Amino acid sequence: MKTNYCYLNGKILPVQDAMVSVYDIGLLRGYGIYEGITTYKNKPFRLADHLARFRSSAKELDLAIPSSDEEIEKAVLSLVEKNGFERTNLRVILTGGNTIAGIEFDADKPTFYILAEEYKSLPSEMYASGASLITHEHQRALPEYKTINYITAVQVQNERKAKGAIEVLYVSNGKVLEAATSNIFIVKDGVVITPKNNVLAGITRNVVIEVAQKKYKVIEREVTITDLLYADEVFLTASYKEIVPIVEIDGKRIAQGSVGKVTLVLMKDFQEYTEKGDW
Repeated sequence: MKTNYCYLNGKILPVQDAMVSVYDIGLLRGYGIYEGITTYKNKPFRLADHLARFRSSAKELDLAIPSSDEEIEKAVLSLVEKNGFERTNLRVILTGGNTIAGIEFDADKPTFYILAEEYKSLPSEMYASGASLITHEHQRALPEYKTINYITAVQVQNERKAKGAIEVLYVSNGKVLEAATSNIFIVKDGVVITPKNNVLAGITRNVVIEVAQKKYKVIEREVTITDLLYADEVFLTASYKEIVPIVEIDGKRIAQGSVGKVTLVLMKDFQEYTEKGDW
């Protein structure tokens, strides 16, 4: 049986040997931050951007990252090599470490670990024919930061699967926000639009904006549910999903119910961007 390796508090070790205290504040109070990174040809995609966001999240929660960016990059590359997957997804997690009196923590003693997993693509038909979403009334706490609080996301998974949806899209007071693990875009009259406020600025989201701006007008603004349902095209972006066309939301067909022309162009351009490797 193949041994998988992770990084924990400065050491690379087999996953089965990695231990975190039952008193860790990440477990007892859900206090921590997270990053999800993918690789192309064994190179972490836009790693500097991920680490900058990781540090921003750490600052917001008063967490101290115990390693420099250079040390984290070295650990990531070592994990990619040691695990030997054809393509790797990485999860970077930081908590405050063991609790003090059950509710506080010592910023100088965090828990910091990195998991490496084999990348598994979504079914090819989702990219070719499009996928569906369901909506859920919710706005994440600290939405601009990537915390480990995924309670709502976990709770709605059974409903998502029962309805055959790829993701759950969070909406609040008539406004479209983000999906549980993705960002959302709409296309209207050739303009690419994505929600601006109260969302996590995803790394793939930002890259798609960069790529799209070369051919289309791109606007970051408030998006209403009406905007969404009457869009010409809808698609999701995420590190582990790339660009996924959406053709149905809550059982309502989007436009013609097929993958849109702009979405197809952006999917192709994004793939070419990742293949270049000069990011």
